Amino acid sequence: MLEQLEKNKKLYSFDLFDTLISRPLKRPFHVFDLVECTGVVNYRFSGFSVFGFRRWRVMAERVARKLSKKEDISIWQIYRVLGWVVLNPAMVLKQELALERALLKPIPENVHVVTSLVDQGKQCCIVTDMYLPLWFLRKIVQEHVAHGVKIFASSSFGATKHSGNLYKLVAEHYGLDFSEIQHVGDNHYSDCIVPERLGLAVNRMPDRSVRDSSRSIFEYFTPHDDFQDNTLAKLGYSLVGPACVAFAKFIKDDVERRGIDKVFFCARDTYLIKEAFDKLAAEATSRYLRLSRRALYVPAFSCHKNKERLFERRISGREFFERIDVVPPENIVDLDPCKNKPLFMQALKESDFFQRSEEDATVLLDYLKNQDFSGNVALVDLGWRGTLQESLKSVIGKQCKMTGYYFGSIVRSEDRHGFYFDDCTPRRRFSRIFQALPVFEFLFTEPVRSLKRICRNNDEFSYEYVDDEQQKQIELRQEIAKGCRQFIEDYGRVANILHCDSRLYLRSLDVLFNRYLIKPDTEIIEAFSGIGHAEGFGGSKYAQIVNKEAFTFSGYRNSYWRAAYVFTAKGFMGFLGRRLHSVVYSPMVVGLIYKRHGLALKTGRLKRSRA
Repeated sequence: MLEQLEKNKKLYSFDLFDTLISRPLKRPFHVFDLVECTGVVNYRFSGFSVFGFRRWRVMAERVARKLSKKEDISIWQIYRVLGWVVLNPAMVLKQELALERALLKPIPENVHVVTSLVDQGKQCCIVTDMYLPLWFLRKIVQEHVAHGVKIFASSSFGATKHSGNLYKLVAEHYGLDFSEIQHVGDNHYSDCIVPERLGLAVNRMPDRSVRDSSRSIFEYFTPHDDFQDNTLAKLGYSLVGPACVAFAKFIKDDVERRGIDKVFFCARDTYLIKEAFDKLAAEATSRYLRLSRRALYVPAFSCHKNKERLFERRISGREFFERIDVVPPENIVDLDPCKNKPLFMQALKESDFFQRSEEDATVLLDYLKNQDFSGNVALVDLGWRGTLQESLKSVIGKQCKMTGYYFGSIVRSEDRHGFYFDDCTPRRRFSRIFQALPVFEFLFTEPVRSLKRICRNNDEFSYEYVDDEQQKQIELRQEIAKGCRQFIEDYGRVANILHCDSRLYLRSLDVLFNRYLIKPDTEIIEAFSGIGHAEGFGGSKYAQIVNKEAFTFSGYRNSYWRAAYVFTAKGFMGFLGRRLHSVVYSPMVVGLIYKRHGLALKTGRLKRSRA
């Protein structure tokens, strides 16, 4: 923009909002929605709350403008009118100003233009149509733009840019002709047409407004301009960030209630959740544990000594040996492990498995000790069965009291707590996640490969990873992380001002999951084209997330992202697929599947206890 300014002007005037500073919100009136979320609004009559604070605030501003004899009004006049509706207008006003100050941030490239002109000794000023008080605007400008820049605010002078009278006051103040001034702003009428008619040179900034169909608190926020052509970064901002913040808030509130000392986040799926937690609970002690089911599987065996656990679930002979990192004997690799247990146990005795199990358990215990994993601790994982927690229990014994926190849990347990769904309930929420489970897990996975083993060299720990993913795909997850971190930063500005309970967050996530996971648009589906995902133990099952083939029942059964598969299918088979999908993931059918799954788990536990 600096190059576009005319060099011979004696004064450069700038609009303030959406030119030099901005809010990370889709519309300015979402500030009023956030005011209501602070819980400070006390209505004169309980029935007033039905309309919501935003409507009353907008109406009060309109009434105040009708009552005023000047071209513009101040926020004090708005809240005098609002006093007819709320009992505590002064307190609500204080919260609105606090939110405004917390949300506002500079637009760096435009602020750089102002600071460069000031450094060159050029005269600069700010001209804004704004009801906020002058002292407040001065604080914002000093904090985000530059010191010593004069502000002409319509709330202070009672004149507006829209009428042209505020530009006349500026020219009169500096004793300049309009032709000696250049104005920069984003509003088509007030910042372009009006000053051009008066004779000012004009430089119009791009319009920063975006489409707004917000129905929940997280949708009020909008991603950075740099993400507009980056679908994965936008998804990180609009979906992953809100999920991290909501889950982190749930963890924060519960660990404080239970008096838990330390919070441990498990790799690889909780690294962004930890960042959100650290933002919301800056004083809490949190650590990131580099763990995986595969890294715990071998050392856990030396502790529980239960051979039946090696034969859990239906797995191939090759997968049996891959889990424990043992070279499979050719004569039994194609056999069923559950039907040939003696042969497989004999193969383990002939390998170094039992010795390595003891060695890995010693290293793991030392690693946990190094991380201060003891006492009353919380263990955080994305989900779903709590196998990491169970494995840690068998390794560490009674050295610590462990409380598990999961985004979703499908197993009932007194020491595990699911946030979005617990023990598969509510079924509709369980259904939302599990019909797009690989996508959900991909979005949260840290951009590193899966951990195979924790190693120790002298007193230092190192990590051995599984080469199960292309580097390009890992880099794509870095784009998701960029967007997520931006949301955590934006929401973190107001998190301590708002007083939202988990129910509001859950309802907001319902909307987001429906939009991005259950009924994704073409842009989102295309963003996942060519991306694969590894499921199962150690990533034993790998496939493309998006299946673009014509709909078939076998394709539906094997599809990783079933919602996208059926919604992109065409013709009669596509229609049939969508009807099938709606039945399969209905609460009733999901409930029946869960009951069968729960019965299988109980039967498995009974067999292990007898063994």
